[in-house]
Amino acid sequence: MSTKNTPVQVTLKLPGDVYERVAHEAAQEQRQLEDLLSNLVMEGLAAKETVRNILEHVAEQYQDRLAREGKRRQSPDEVLEELRHLREQVAGELYP
Repeated sequence: MSTKNTPVQVTLKLPGDVYERVAHEAAQEQRQLEDLLSNLVMEGLAAKETVRNILEHVAEQYQDRLAREGKRRQSPDEVLEELRHLREQVAGELYP
C-alpha cells in the first residue's frame, strides 16, 4: 500500500512566536492552521530541492570549466599563486 497521497498526522512543536506568526497568517488567509502548515512544509521542501538542483548545476558547470582550462587537478599552492597573480594584475590596472 502506497502512502504517497495518504495524509499522515504529525505532532509538531513550534516556538511560541513562530506559532503566533503561522496562526496570524492562517487567520488572515481564512485557512485552517493545519492546512497552512502542511502547505508551508511542502513549499519549503520544493524550495530546498530547487536550491540543491541549482547548486548542483553550477558545480557541474564549474567542474566543466576547470576541465576545459586544464585546472581540474590544480594543487592548492597553484591556485593561491594564480590568485596572487590576478590580484597583482587587477591592482596594477586599477592603481597604475
